[in-house]
Amino acid sequence: MSKLGKVYTASFQTGDVTSAGDYPSGGSGVFLQDGAFVVKTYITKQHALPGGTNVKIVSGSTDLMSALATGSIADFNDVTLTANKMTAAGELKLTTTGTYSAGAATVHVVYLMESAE
Repeated sequence: MSKLGKVYTASFQTGDVTSAGDYPSGGSGVFLQDGAFVVKTYITKQHALPGGTNVKIVSGSTDLMSALATGSIADFNDVTLTANKMTAAGELKLTTTGTYSAGAATVHVVYLMESAE
């Protein structure tokens, strides 16, 4: 018996990154479901992120990647995962450290959901 699944992409834009913290943490409405199997994550740079130290993609309290040095962020980044199978639903966010003066990014998370059958 085979299991069917669907591939989804969850994306959001950070808006202006002006300090260390979580973007967008205030109810963006972009969540990964419990049981989601993350297969890829990407960060695209809309505007340079000057002055910052690093960034990482997070779902709820689960880090999906190791910290990426802000100076290493290119226009498009294929990010190596540190977590795949979600054990709880969580809002997606970009967590930043350092002192930023500007910048913006878009985050894309590609994931699978298996059917119950």
